[in-house]
Parts: sequence; structure tokens; C-alpha cells
Amino acid sequence: MSNNLAVVGLQWGDEGKGKIVDYLSNGFDAVARFNGGSNAGHTVVTENGRYTFHLLPSAALNDKELLIAPGVVLDTEVLKDELPLVKKEKVLIDSKCTLVTPFEKEFDAYIEKMRGSMAIGTTKRGIGPAYAVRALRLSPRAMDLFSSNYDMRSFAEFYRAFGISIDDMEKWMDNARKILVGLLGDVSERVLDLNESGKRILFEGSQGSLLDILYGSYPFVTSSHTTANYIPASLGINLAIDRVLGVAKCYSTRVGSGPFPTEIKDMLSDQIRELGQEYGATTGRARRVGWLDLVSMRYAIRLNNNKEVAISKLDILSKLKELKVCIAYRIDGSETENFFDALPRLADVEPVYDSLDPIYGYDFNSGVAGTLRKFVEYIEDRLKVKVSLLSYGAGRSKTVEL
Repeated sequence: MSNNLAVVGLQWGDEGKGKIVDYLSNGFDAVARFNGGSNAGHTVVTENGRYTFHLLPSAALNDKELLIAPGVVLDTEVLKDELPLVKKEKVLIDSKCTLVTPFEKEFDAYIEKMRGSMAIGTTKRGIGPAYAVRALRLSPRAMDLFSSNYDMRSFAEFYRAFGISIDDMEKWMDNARKILVGLLGDVSERVLDLNESGKRILFEGSQGSLLDILYGSYPFVTSSHTTANYIPASLGINLAIDRVLGVAKCYSTRVGSGPFPTEIKDMLSDQIRELGQEYGATTGRARRVGWLDLVSMRYAIRLNNNKEVAISKLDILSKLKELKVCIAYRIDGSETENFFDALPRLADVEPVYDSLDPIYGYDFNSGVAGTLRKFVEYIEDRLKVKVSLLSYGAGRSKTVEL
């Protein structure tokens, strides 16, 4: 048995996956990032400070082998800022990774402006265009920078059709080569070698399941697949994922535009935002805040087939004098617990809530008991999963395994 583990988000991203990956990674030999790009912002807090990783796996501070799979789109300028934190010999980036160039960033802003009032609220880091232009077979891969046969003319010509040009792409390419030299290889083969030698791999996803390009709240989604079933496709191998751990906050947040059924629109949202410091790690934008949504979580759990859940930000919940959980949606007078049924009209649903005993004033040093235990058991009963880990603060020590 390979004993591989995947960590994925069960909400609209920002669930606290970075801390969970950092915490769990000591039990693994390598950590592989399998999707997305530098639009991710995974934060790890240690006794030495706060670190945010956009491309490197969140285990970067734990001296683990770090892998970036070919399903990731790579911004070398962002990578350059993160590499000083690790030993370069610990990093392997797949040569097939699509590169994010200055063209994609310009195109991202162009498309958002074109959408007008329907703007999605992307990070404008070029992630969507990189995936899209790869599908057009125009984007350069990391390996192409080192090929004497690579010709960028058709790639540049595509962007000229939209009035986008970059003055000195040769300089960008030279800098990208210098950053990537010695880091490229076959991540798929390395993963197989590690498993065959009995080593364990933790696979880290970015964003959340409800932002999946195919299964999320389209078109207000990210540009990659965010669920655990993308791991074999990203790696190009039918490897075993023995466990999938879904991560969710004890309330919900969402960045940017799009439907958000449990959104709180009064002063309480401001209180939670400030208590939880709910501002994007990548953009600094304020996150929208809402109650925990078990309808959408149940859907995300089905997509990922995960039997375990980690619940984060419980320290914030312990400061609130009320606690609500969405258990169903009401549409045209009828109730449903099926997120898929509501998906076409997600902006119109009315959440149906259970009001629970708050865990206000809970002392986490006393163990998992009382109102916190009731809350955990409530989630387990409603979602038919095991809550195996609780997080009640940013630091590594603020974690309880159940």
C-alpha cells in the first residue's frame, strides 16, 4: 500500500489547507502540488513568522521533497521569490508545466475588463489564460525554454490579435531559464519511484472544490480542476490515493463575485472577517463571509469521495454568541439538500438553517468536550464523515487530532 494522502478544499477556497498540509507533512516523504498556479495563497505560521506559498507546496519549511506536477501552471517570477526558503535540491518541477508569461497577465486583465458587470474577480495573475492558451496548443512549457527548436512567433501573434504585445520577451525567457535551471524533470516518474520504494506522498490541492472549472459554480470558478480526482490526470499516472482529507472552515467565505447562499450581510460579517483576518493571501481582498453550508459541503465530499474532514478556524467560532448551519436550500417554496439541483439557480436559493448551541468562550486547552464535541458530532452525523482534525489557530500547535 502506498499510503498517499490528498488534501483538498471543500468550500470556495481559503479553508486553511496550507496549515493542514504543513502540519501533516511530517508524516510524509514528499509533498506534491497538483493544480492551479500562483493564484493560490497557502499560509503557514511558525515560531519564525508567517509565510505564504503560491507555488511551492506548503511543506516547504519542513525539509521535505517538493514536487510541482505538470497540471500546475508556473509563474517563474513568483517561484523565484519562494525558492530562497528551501534547498533547491529538494525541488523538482515537471518539465511539462505550462508557463505563465507576461502575455497571460495582460490578457487576464483584458478579459476581466471585457466582462464588465459580469467580471469574475480573478487575481489577474494570468492563470486562466495560461490554461486556455495551452488548450489552443500555443503556450510554452517549461521544457520549451531549453529547446533550440522552440518558436514563440505563433504564441505572440495570437496575443497581437487582441492588441497585446510585450516589448522584451527574450529578456523574460532568459530570466525564466536562469530560475528553472537544475529544477526540471519528470515528476510522474519520481512519484512512481517514491511509491515503489515504500515512500509516502501528500498531494496538495489549491482553491476549493466549489471553484472547480467543471463541477463548481460556473462561470464564477477558477480555471483548473480542484478535486482529488484530478491528481491522476495531473500526474499522468493511475496512482493510488489511499486517503482524501477534505478541509473546511467552520463558517464559509468566498472571494470575488459569484453566488454565495449563506452570505451574511450585516455587522456580524464584519466581526467574523476581522476576527478571522479574512483577507486574501494573494490579493489582500476582503473575503465575503457566511455560515457553514452543509449542502455544498455534502456535494464537495461526494466529488472527492473523502471519508475524513478537517475543520479549521474554530477559535473564531468560539468568539461568536450565535451559531447557524445551513442544512437545505429553498427554491420556489420547495426544499432540497442536493447542491446539484440548486446549481442552475444558486444565486436565487434561500438557505434553511439549524441554530445550534454556540461554542462561545470555549477553552481549547480543556480538550474536545461539551458544545464543541456536540458541534463535531453534528457535522459527522449530517455529512456521514469522520472529523479527524480540528484547527483552532494559525500556529502548528493549535491542532487537535481526533
